[in-house]
Amino acid sequence: MVRIRLTRVGRPKGAFYRIVVIDSRKRREARPIEVLGHYDPKKDKEKVKINYERYSYWLKVGAQPSETVSSLVKNAKQPTS
Repeated sequence: MVRIRLTRVGRPKGAFYRIVVIDSRKRREARPIEVLGHYDPKKDKEKVKINYERYSYWLKVGAQPSETVSSLVKNAKQPTS
């Protein structure tokens, strides 16, 4: 099964996360299929940047988002176009 989840990058005690599409059997640091965006928990504004077009594509194909990613995307501001 393909999942949309977070992978941790950055230095110790300075977490920064990428939102990635990856096989659910792979470890957290494994090479992802695609990077969709990033999440910075230390920022005050616009903590989440995501490519909504690719995110919706992966959902249509059958990828399952983790609970954390789905809540981040739900709370993020979608661009109006």
